[in-house]
Amino acid sequence: MFRGIKSILRKLSLAQKFSAAVILLIFLIMLIVNIFIVTSQKNLLSKELSKTHLVLTSSLAKDAVEPLIIKDPLRLDEIVRLTVQSPGCIYAAILDSKGIVVAHTDRRLLGMMLYDNKKDHFQLIANAGETKLVDTSNPDIKEAIIAINVGYEVLGFAIAGFSKVNIDMVIKDNLKGLKNQLLLISSFVILIGVWGSFGLARLLTTPMKKLKDKMELVQTGNLDVEVPNDYIVNCWDMLGCDEKTCPAYGKKKCWNISATKCKGEIQNDVYIKIHDCKKCVVYKESCGDEIGELIEVFNQMIKRLNESIKKIEETNIEKAQLEKLSALGEMSMTVAHEIKNPLNAILGAVSYLQNNFKGAVLKEFLYIIEIESQRLNNIVTSFLKFSKPPPIEFEINDLNKIVRDTVELVRQDATENNIEVTVSLSNELPKFSFDGMQLKQVILNLIVNSLDATKQGDTIKISTKVKNSDAIIEVKDTGIGMSEEIISDIFKPFFTTKTRGSGLGLACVERIIRAHNGNITVHSNPGKGTEFKIILPIIKNNDKLN
Repeated sequence: MFRGIKSILRKLSLAQKFSAAVILLIFLIMLIVNIFIVTSQKNLLSKELSKTHLVLTSSLAKDAVEPLIIKDPLRLDEIVRLTVQSPGCIYAAILDSKGIVVAHTDRRLLGMMLYDNKKDHFQLIANAGETKLVDTSNPDIKEAIIAINVGYEVLGFAIAGFSKVNIDMVIKDNLKGLKNQLLLISSFVILIGVWGSFGLARLLTTPMKKLKDKMELVQTGNLDVEVPNDYIVNCWDMLGCDEKTCPAYGKKKCWNISATKCKGEIQNDVYIKIHDCKKCVVYKESCGDEIGELIEVFNQMIKRLNESIKKIEETNIEKAQLEKLSALGEMSMTVAHEIKNPLNAILGAVSYLQNNFKGAVLKEFLYIIEIESQRLNNIVTSFLKFSKPPPIEFEINDLNKIVRDTVELVRQDATENNIEVTVSLSNELPKFSFDGMQLKQVILNLIVNSLDATKQGDTIKISTKVKNSDAIIEVKDTGIGMSEEIISDIFKPFFTTKTRGSGLGLACVERIIRAHNGNITVHSNPGKGTEFKIILPIIKNNDKLN
């Protein structure tokens, strides 16, 4: 049986289980309350009836004083018959001082001594002067006995017999209305409880259902999920904070933002500070109860899982790219070495022919051979540099000076092509540790690319900035721009849009920036220009970055 009930309960939804439990609890409480009220009222009525019987017997004794004195049997008979009409009373009698019945509802007992064996008991009652309830030989009947006194003289005794069955019927009749009222009230309470339990169950289980639905999406592999929370409060509103430089100012869920300024202190990373945030009134107010906290923990877990997966994907892409670059580097070095020697022989032969033979045609073709061989030699040299780059040498340098010196190298070419080159350098940029020669090569490559992409009347702007603990170099031009397809490939080795380029310039740029633990991004609009942004960490010592 219990297994069957347990099996049924397992199949019910959480809302149904909660509602059933609340309804059952309300039913049990109302049942216990009803039993308690009815029992208490029954005991109270029983005590009240007992008091009423004692009072009734006392009244019988008072009313019988005068008829006993004048010995008026008719009056005594009338008194006992009036008494027996009271609820629960089945007989009444008046005895003289000797215990002889002088009036009784059963006239057959007149003149008889019914209580001969209770003379001592009567004497005690007479001495006590109180009404006493005593048991009889019939367990269903109780008698109330009181002495009839005039001063200190005992004239007789008043006796009234009460049936327990009749008393129970009187009590039952009196409780019938109370039970009906209790039944009505209990039904109303249970009805309200049923309605309230379903409403409360829905209130409690709705967020859990939302959480379950999102978890099912996660189970299918969709990690782009978040359980919405309509009760999020803003920390700056609730705490009255006016720290507008805080990263969380104007944003929701401050506990998901690193380096927030809370109570005058800069907090740590999100996953370190979350333990302190959970104690904050903003977090508690936003989450509400334990279900709200569970939902927020789920959202944070999915967010962190997405970040971890993204990092893994980036790491795998970078690893594949490094492996590809390594293979390309080895191939480039091998090819370059094989081409280098024939090139040197060709250049030597050209030099010999130019020095020993004359002729305009011969001189012209020898010049072409020399120029193209030299260009091929430069490409081979680029291959060698790419396949075996020099190590990064970290030294304290002035980035602004590096930028100025690099711009001066190309200013003449820009002027000749009527291209304006402007420089905007930040005075707040401190000296820090980096490889000056290699960063000069980076900036030079970017400016040369901008010169190739611009025409007369265009502008190239080179600027430096400081943001947090990073140095930023921006190279913008108003040239032809690039499409999204080209941008996705520009840092790949050997990719080029030029007819006479090696495709290694921007690949070397990205390699050098990554070696500095920096980052380079590109934004371009076809026909409107291109912007390269380099972000470098400001290291104020000569130690090599790990």
